[in-house]
Amino acid sequence: VIYYSTIGTLDDVVIESTRSKLGVNAENLVRALDEEDQRFVAFADKPSENCGKLLRPQVPGFVDDDDGDVNQEIIHQATTKKVLKDVEEQHRKALEEDPLVFDYDGAYDEINQAVIHSVAHDRHERKLKYITALKQKAKERERDHEVIFERKFVKEQSKEDHLFKYRDKYVTDAYKRKLVEQAKWLEEEHFRELREEKDDVTKKSDMINFYLNVKKNVTLGAKTAKFSKPVKQDEEATTDTSVKEVGQISAPERDPKCMEREMDQP
Repeated sequence: VIYYSTIGTLDDVVIESTRSKLGVNAENLVRALDEEDQRFVAFADKPSENCGKLLRPQVPGFVDDDDGDVNQEIIHQATTKKVLKDVEEQHRKALEEDPLVFDYDGAYDEINQAVIHSVAHDRHERKLKYITALKQKAKERERDHEVIFERKFVKEQSKEDHLFKYRDKYVTDAYKRKLVEQAKWLEEEHFRELREEKDDVTKKSDMINFYLNVKKNVTLGAKTAKFSKPVKQDEEATTDTSVKEVGQISAPERDPKCMEREMDQP
């Protein structure tokens, strides 16, 4: 059964039909529906409080919106002051405990000092290493040029020795030292070339030298090899020949002073 309520009471025909079908319970239901309809009518007839009022917009110049902004600004400033005060208090306590607690630059330099020092040292050493190698090569080239010049000079001078045979020859101490240094350097270069030629792997066809090097290996307990210089047989031979040549020089070719000394000797 569908019940449809309107403003006021229900139609008598509907009430009678429902009573005949549902009995006593229908009367209670109809009574409840009547009470609900009356409450709805009373609520609809009640006038609204704002029904007859027209809301006017406020004038922008007279709107009191600054009060809220001022209050918010005051609250913000008070909060900021409190935070700054707390920070200053913490800062003071930290400085009392450790005066260098905020020395960030010093701490960073102390932590990275080893790394920075090692990098700078490597750069300095690398630079010095290359410069030293370049200087060494330049010095070697200069010595080579000096040796070539000396050989050329001696060769040219030997062509004119027969013209100045009886004249005295003087050699300064500086030139003597220079000749000694050149001879020493040439000797070192000669031994270095011999060592390089000996260690040249392209000229080795067996494994004997390999096993000899293993035997001389320092990591296996062997001592460093000491290269002994060969006997200077060439120099001894030249000295012997020079003595013989002096003895074989004829009398006219000798110095007159030397001949007089030999005559005076018993």
